[in-house]
Amino acid sequence: MLQENSIKLSLSYAIASRVKDYFMMMKFTLTFMVVFSCVVAYLLVPGVEFDLIKVLLLFAGGILVSGSANIINQILEKETDKLMARTAPRPLPAGRLSISEAAVVSVVTGLAGILILGFGFNWLSAMVSLVSLVLYGFVYTPWKKWNSLAVLVGAVPGALAEP
Repeated sequence: MLQENSIKLSLSYAIASRVKDYFMMMKFTLTFMVVFSCVVAYLLVPGVEFDLIKVLLLFAGGILVSGSANIINQILEKETDKLMARTAPRPLPAGRLSISEAAVVSVVTGLAGILILGFGFNWLSAMVSLVSLVLYGFVYTPWKKWNSLAVLVGAVPGALAEP
């Protein structure tokens, strides 16, 4: 009985730790604030009425797409993150998650977010989110190591209210 309870607690702890690491990879707090501003902007559009389902869909889609871009950022910066005290405890440099697991989470969250935005709103918003994800993850992230003009590229996803 005691051993069974111990196994259940260990499994619960392992699951909670993994979920916490996923949230850390997605930079959830930062992502939430970015998406919150996007939702507020959406609600300020003339003629848009408050619809709880639409707001929840926008939150979900935005968090998933932005989170995916942040995971890509952390995959590409794993080695650099190992060198800095602030970023060394992140799941990838600390070795708690593998790059392949992070890549799978990034693809799943990115696709899910794009599909939510496409079906929940329109495909233009989904494609703008995809462009934002690609610019942040695959253009801004590598460029910022060698050229300060990367800030201009990084401003585009910021202006699009994603990553």
